[in-house]
Amino acid sequence: MEWRDILEKPNAPGEWTKMALVPHLEAWMAREPGIGSMTFHLTQVFSGHGCFADFLLRIGKRIDASCDFCGDEDGVYHVLRECPLWDWQRVLMKRQLKLPRDFTLGDVAEVILESRENWKVFSAFVEEALRDKEEERRRERAGTSSTSDGDDGAE
Repeated sequence: MEWRDILEKPNAPGEWTKMALVPHLEAWMAREPGIGSMTFHLTQVFSGHGCFADFLLRIGKRIDASCDFCGDEDGVYHVLRECPLWDWQRVLMKRQLKLPRDFTLGDVAEVILESRENWKVFSAFVEEALRDKEEERRRERAGTSSTSDGDDGAE
């Protein structure tokens, strides 16, 4: 059995990542070195693992899956497409990448493989959003959450 057959097998581990990347795997692996590299935060987005409340709930690190910023269910697509905290950054990113309204990670993979600039645009959005989420998570654990008591953290 070849690697592609294994990856295309339904309901195998890593389904989230497979759905996004397998259709673009040859291009992903053959991309020019200058196109872009995976970062910690990009890996979180493409794997669905990381500072997303739905994932943290699944592994027992949270008691619910609500977004710390807006209260809706938090996950990769919530951050990428829905959370109002990053609305203006999202509008700019989607416009620059020409992504449809309900884009998928597969759409993103296809677009970011086209050029270094596209990779940088998406990566910058992800880095900003996930840094914000991680900082809020740190404040939450320290008992100084900006969303729990209305304090924006400014002194």
